[in-house]
Amino acid sequence: MLETVKKMPIEIIAELRDDVFKKAGQLKAKYKISIADSIAIAETIINKGSLITADHHEIEAVEMTEKINVTWFR
Repeated sequence: MLETVKKMPIEIIAELRDDVFKKAGQLKAKYKISIADSIAIAETIINKGSLITADHHEIEAVEMTEKINVTWFR
């Protein structure tokens, strides 16, 4: 799986925009998830990207409702 991830076009985001913070806050309030997960999900939604994670516990609750593309590992 690691080799697959290394081949993916991954963008490193150094700064978070205001629209991401706003969306992350909405997600955190709605789903009672961690701030880190809410930011990751907000980035995924706003940038129409894919989220790569092993955090089934919090992300699964949001995945179907928000219709985000998640790649699970582990």
